[in-house]
Amino acid sequence: MATINTFPGSPFQRALAAGVQANVPTGVIGEPGQGKTTTMESSTSGWGRHCETVIGSNREATDFLGVMIEDEGAIKYSSFQWVQNLNNAAKGLLLLDEFNTSAPSTMKGMLRVVQERYVGDTKLKDSVSIVALMNPIETAVDAYDLPAPMANRMMHLKWVFDTNNWLENVATGFQNMNPIPLADILAADPVSRKAAVAAAVTTFLKVNSKFMTPAVPTDPIKAGGAWPSPRSWTNVINVLAHLDRYDDEAAFLVVEGLVGEGAATEYFKWLAAADLHDPREVIDGTVSVDWKNERADRLFALVQGVTALGLSGDGELWRKAAIVLAKCAEGGKPDVAFPSAQKLANNLPKGVKGLPQRFADAFMELFGNTKYKVAVAAK
Repeated sequence: MATINTFPGSPFQRALAAGVQANVPTGVIGEPGQGKTTTMESSTSGWGRHCETVIGSNREATDFLGVMIEDEGAIKYSSFQWVQNLNNAAKGLLLLDEFNTSAPSTMKGMLRVVQERYVGDTKLKDSVSIVALMNPIETAVDAYDLPAPMANRMMHLKWVFDTNNWLENVATGFQNMNPIPLADILAADPVSRKAAVAAAVTTFLKVNSKFMTPAVPTDPIKAGGAWPSPRSWTNVINVLAHLDRYDDEAAFLVVEGLVGEGAATEYFKWLAAADLHDPREVIDGTVSVDWKNERADRLFALVQGVTALGLSGDGELWRKAAIVLAKCAEGGKPDVAFPSAQKLANNLPKGVKGLPQRFADAFMELFGNTKYKVAVAAK
């Protein structure tokens, strides 16, 4: 098992890298003068991404909404050179600097960029990630708390100044930095990780529904930070999918940065007590399950994770997932596995000509539909 000391970089660096890779807008807040912009620009280049820095404090709403122009008889909203540069790059990062000092009208313009990824009528490609840099309102010039809709779209991280990095690179103007490659920081198998994380998060919310859609905070400070919503929980799944399963410190920063400290604390307390199965290990047969006597929450999470994996891969992975669900039904829990069995049966991947016989036999009575009876493949 990996330990916390085996991971490269700091928990902050790994959480930030996972947010960039997951394409979840990330807000980084730290005191002025600590090299946030320079470090981010250098790191982005080292990660193989083209960086465009846009300073919010000297922009207007039209710099993000575009201006009306005529194009072949039609009126459209213009784009900008920095947008073209990002979209033309293999991978890009939009760095929104001095984010919380933007004029309120400018912030409204940036909301569409961060939420819908549109600048004028041009959409940023999925290969472009977004990071916003901010100073605390106490030490920034005319800064303010983020509007709730903007805040809830972002992962919030506190900047951690890297003393050694500064000492080693200040003499060369930070031009020869060697940031840790993303491949060394991130999970080796994000598909399996996403299935496991999605299963854990949905099971937690199933038994702790108060954290799913609580009221939007009325305190402007809290509303301008991380708080739970279906969108922020979705972002939790997407970002954690890119972290190693044992990277607890970075994982806590991610969840705290998306749903707040209270919800994050409760989630990790529950996760430790739940001791969930890893769906990949169950599918691969390295871990056996006592289907008859398994706890309901562990069973629900496992079925969700196995199904997600089955629907994310090739025909062989789909077949393995189907067999696991058949085992669940054979173990006396067909009602738990049936909704997921329907999903698999309705989504045969390319190359799979029918349901495995064992799967069909396990669920035939519940299916009650001839279309499944005629689509049975050899065992």
